[in-house]
Amino acid sequence: MERFGSLTGARVLGIAAIALMIVAAPRLASAQTPPPAAAQAAAPDPLKFTTNAPAIIGWVIKADKAKDFEEFWPALRALIAKSENAELRAYGDTLTKIFKVDQPNFEMGGSQAVQYLMQIDAPSTAHSYNPQVVIYTYLGAGVEGSKLTRAEADPLYKKLTDAFLGVNPLWKLVKIGG
Repeated sequence: MERFGSLTGARVLGIAAIALMIVAAPRLASAQTPPPAAAQAAAPDPLKFTTNAPAIIGWVIKADKAKDFEEFWPALRALIAKSENAELRAYGDTLTKIFKVDQPNFEMGGSQAVQYLMQIDAPSTAHSYNPQVVIYTYLGAGVEGSKLTRAEADPLYKKLTDAFLGVNPLWKLVKIGG
């Protein structure tokens, strides 16, 4: 066996391997360990607009729950109207143009479905159009000091989630011509 000073080749190789592990281990660990949740970029909210250009949101709803979907929006607007936040009340005014598409029911996800379109002439750039965010974040359902209790909010939100099948990609409208 070859000797390096007073060390054998095997010992030198062992010491080199340990040194390499000490140097490389933190890099390997950081490459395998995902960053903490706070450091990860949050996925953008697809129902939050960055411009106030007109937009249309397509809602796909179970046909047998269409009435629940239709009743959800006036109830949500009534809750928003009670808010002391003027900006939130103005946002609530953008939730008024909802149309049912006049076409036969279609199959989606094992259910008969209907399509609704929400026309938003000047979307809020400060608020999401995600009803869950509206109820539980903006209106603070169940949060101490909120006027909206979970007992009031949860059944309303359940009406929507029981009816919901999907949201079509948002259609941001661009005016053409003069």
